[in-house]
Amino acid sequence: MAGFIIGGCGLALREVALRNNYITKNLGIVEIIGTVKSEPSAKNSFLLTTESVNNRKVKVPVRIFSRNRLSLNIGQKVKISGIAVASREQRSAALVFVREIKIISEAKPLFAITEKIRGRFRSESLRIGGDGGTLVPGLVLGDTKLQSQEFTAQMRRVGLTHLTAVSGENFAIVAAFIGWLLQRVIPKLKSRLVITGIFLSLFVILVRLSPSVLRASVMAAVALIASAKGLSVRAVASLGTAIALLVLIDPFQAIDPGFALSVGATAGIILLSPKINLPDWLAIPISATLVCTPIIIAISGTLSLVSIPANLAASPLVAPITVLGFVAALIPITAPILLTLIGPLAAALAFIAHFGAGFPVLKLPKSFLGAFIILALILLIRFNYKFAAVVLIPIIIFYFLIHTQFPGKNWEVVNCDVGQGDGLVINLGRGEGILIDAGPDEKLIDNCLRNLGINSIPLLVLTHFHADHVGGLNGAINNREIGQVWLTSYTAPFIEREITLKALRGKKEFFPIVGNHVEFASNKGEVKIQVLWPRQSFDSYQALPGDGSSINNSSIALLISVNNLKIFATGDIEPPVQEEIFRSNRLSEVDILKVPHHGSAYQFPPLLEQVHPKISLISVGVGNRYGHPALKTISLLRNLGSRVLRTDQDGAISVDPSLSIRTKKSDWWDISWG
Repeated sequence: MAGFIIGGCGLALREVALRNNYITKNLGIVEIIGTVKSEPSAKNSFLLTTESVNNRKVKVPVRIFSRNRLSLNIGQKVKISGIAVASREQRSAALVFVREIKIISEAKPLFAITEKIRGRFRSESLRIGGDGGTLVPGLVLGDTKLQSQEFTAQMRRVGLTHLTAVSGENFAIVAAFIGWLLQRVIPKLKSRLVITGIFLSLFVILVRLSPSVLRASVMAAVALIASAKGLSVRAVASLGTAIALLVLIDPFQAIDPGFALSVGATAGIILLSPKINLPDWLAIPISATLVCTPIIIAISGTLSLVSIPANLAASPLVAPITVLGFVAALIPITAPILLTLIGPLAAALAFIAHFGAGFPVLKLPKSFLGAFIILALILLIRFNYKFAAVVLIPIIIFYFLIHTQFPGKNWEVVNCDVGQGDGLVINLGRGEGILIDAGPDEKLIDNCLRNLGINSIPLLVLTHFHADHVGGLNGAINNREIGQVWLTSYTAPFIEREITLKALRGKKEFFPIVGNHVEFASNKGEVKIQVLWPRQSFDSYQALPGDGSSINNSSIALLISVNNLKIFATGDIEPPVQEEIFRSNRLSEVDILKVPHHGSAYQFPPLLEQVHPKISLISVGVGNRYGHPALKTISLLRNLGSRVLRTDQDGAISVDPSLSIRTKKSDWWDISWG
């Protein structure tokens, strides 16, 4: 208890320090010198500890983002010029978007040696070929540089990503292997433990010390000691001590979901695995998965139906890959032979991920069902299935009677499920609503508006003339009263524009530009609309790079305030326009963001940080050929703390004034398959 109290105080003090320093008070263009503390991720971001900011000595952690792929090693000293914006990430004082980066000096010899070992092992692993080859460095050293985003997503969907993040399982396997070798030559247990501890320390250096590695090593030590002694009572006490020590060393662990998963997995191994009448290689992953499943549901709102079978199938493969790979990494001369042996095992593990990814993932309401499953487990363990059924069935019935209504009585914003296109409705009450874009299909937008009870559209905004935004226009205006229609003045694409203008003949057309303001009263209160884009001329955008370029950048972008909610509707604007809006300083934090261009990779991160949306809506079609939305865009939004919803997975999305969310994939069932 004392550890948690001290850890809580430490967390508060560190957060105060991160939010009150030179860089947080001098955001904007900065010049930073610092040391790289983490390898660049797939989305080209890394942590850096500053030495100076604008020639002033400042030592704080910051997160660096780059548009270009980075090749940096931990321990290198770099000089960065870029734009610093406020950060909501708990471990960083600011987010810095790179304009230019230069390496000043290389890493210290120890880091250089470990990087050489890791780089050599990475290159050798490529000989295996396929996704299996990219998987091996992750399994052995936690090095996922070679993995594609698609394969990483498959691993995540099946519940196997923990295999490539250095975890307690990695340490347990390495320690068990070393112990097995030592017991043949060193009879004393204490001596074996000391030598094993030395090897594990070397393993920590090789995989790079990080909060997750520190956590994994401590938890693995607890689980191994418990297994060796066979004393679960002492093991529980040891686990409690380890938790307190970790919180003392790194207070941020207490609010890290990974920490909860590590504790849950370790507790499952200690308490549950001995009660499962199966071999250890089966009992350990089963027990860890069972305890972690409610936590995963509470965090992600998803449950993979093949997670347990996939982990069971993978378990016999992980140990030999880890052990043989560890030896191959430390003794390069053995690599060709050992990696040849590893190849079929790695290919089999990749096949499990590919095969399992084809099965549905159950989408669950996080807050309710995570707690519900935990309650169910407690009742089943403590009492019996009859008692559990009597208690839980009424709860289930009540929940679905209350929570399956769509869009909900007090809905404010609905993102219609119109396939690969946009269709956003803002509720004005009394059957009235603002409609922003009409999607590609007349029937889909008409059905959405009818289900919402919208029979009058005082303001219809068609952001630009691409078919996925105007193709469903006739369905939207059919048998509905239409007030003013806002259109972009850009004339391309010509055919879609002519069809749209023909359908709107007789309607009140307006061509908004930056600076226009509109206010009108509604049953929901005063509605304020500010036009953030476009300008009058788009000639300068003809040659811009991007996906659609000039047409997308002609989109009407609006800031809408209604019922104390701020909504940023963006059309398909791309980075050049996003940057102009960012520099205009017309925006601050918003509640809801309609993510530009269906969540494509073409985004300007400082703008996303500036608006810092609580909820991000991505309107996108299932299996679209454009690859929307981009994984890096989703990751960036989630790193900002935004809740990301997408119509291809969630269906129609409803948000009320309290930012409560409801989704609709079918007529009545609130749990969707995706």
